[in-house]
Amino acid sequence: MKSEKKESTDSMQKQLDKFLPELQKLFGSLKENIINPVGDLITRSSNNISDALQLGLDLLNKELRGKSQPSYWRYSYEELNEILKEVMCPCAFLDLESYDENLDWVDQEIQKLGKKIRIGTKSIRVPELTMRALQKPNIDGLFIFHPNEIKHYQEKYHQKDFLLAYPIYNRTEADVLSQAVKRDPETRVHVMADNPAHLYLLEKSAAKHNVELGIIVDYDASIQFLGQVAGVMRSPLTQPKEVVSLARQCIEFPHLKFRGIMGYEGQEAGIGDFSIVYSMMKQKSRKENIERRAGIVKALNEAGLPPEIVNGGGSGCFQDTASEDSVTEVTIGSGLFKSYIFDPIESMDNFKPSLFMALRIVRFPKNGVATCFSGGFVSSAINKSPKVVLPKGCKETTREGFGEVQTPILYNPNEVFFKMGDIVICRLAKAGEPLERFNEVNIISKGKIIGYYPTNRGCGLWCG
Repeated sequence: MKSEKKESTDSMQKQLDKFLPELQKLFGSLKENIINPVGDLITRSSNNISDALQLGLDLLNKELRGKSQPSYWRYSYEELNEILKEVMCPCAFLDLESYDENLDWVDQEIQKLGKKIRIGTKSIRVPELTMRALQKPNIDGLFIFHPNEIKHYQEKYHQKDFLLAYPIYNRTEADVLSQAVKRDPETRVHVMADNPAHLYLLEKSAAKHNVELGIIVDYDASIQFLGQVAGVMRSPLTQPKEVVSLARQCIEFPHLKFRGIMGYEGQEAGIGDFSIVYSMMKQKSRKENIERRAGIVKALNEAGLPPEIVNGGGSGCFQDTASEDSVTEVTIGSGLFKSYIFDPIESMDNFKPSLFMALRIVRFPKNGVATCFSGGFVSSAINKSPKVVLPKGCKETTREGFGEVQTPILYNPNEVFFKMGDIVICRLAKAGEPLERFNEVNIISKGKIIGYYPTNRGCGLWCG
């Protein structure tokens, strides 16, 4: 028995000895203590592979989830300190030239592929910036995340094409959708559904207002990888026949019309490329999602239910998704701000960071520590705080971090010469979500503040 165990151990060791040099080439300093921890991470992780990968991030690459600062700055720290000296902090500010360059680039890229982009308002949450994007010839339609957005964009900006990205199950919310079509019969409202119960609710509202609502069937675009779910837990519909079944049920409701499908491959749109594990997962996901989407569209066509809209993607994979023959449009949003969690995604290298936060120094508790007011805007799900990016060499403390009412910043007084009232520049982990903490965004162009665009919050636009 001992001999068999020894042979088994020797066999395993030989395999490890063969495998380790390959990993050393990829990561530079991988040693034996990495293999078992990674195995433990996958075993102990919960339902989503991102949980496991995030826990083991520092074992594979310390910067997998974002570089500490962007490689490009239009303004120096001194210039920004002067530009924002009279602005109340914390404040959000936008480099308008960088935002416009991001728009120009995605518009050119999508034109090459002969598709269109729909703007995800969840990731922008500044209506004026959303409308600025819609001025581009290949960007059209709104991918909204709450019914309340429709009336605002409809009445103020005369928008007519809405796709509600998440199902609703509330009669008041359904009436908001139906009332939008009643106000303007040319308005097209498409609603996500993945359950017959959604259809019953929407039919009651649409019938009451005598309007038609479009139905987009949301199918599952996640994958299984290393025994875990990679992707987001959205729809229960996984098979073409399930999608066809729900689409066919729309015929039974006189005020509903099946319009198309959507699958959100979040595991491709928001995951970096600086890890062999991530890269393998994304390659597997790309292959499976091409086949899955094409299979669903084929099944719908054969059932006499050709989809008018086939939506997918995200800023981190919009080119790959738009390259699929069956796709008619892709959704982007976060790339236009380039929040820092997207830094490791190679396909997003051409996006420039454009949205920032400034905090103001209000005291110096000890040498080498400057305390700023407020700043604790942690992003949900990923549980990531902002990152200090200017002046270089500054960082938040480990013990307090970014706080509700104060944020201590560590710095070298021999290299950074702070004075009372100076600002600290940060990048935010997510794009739109932190803007729920601000009433407006300061717009900087050509070295000065040229205006203040209200956020959803500043517009009084409540979206949950």
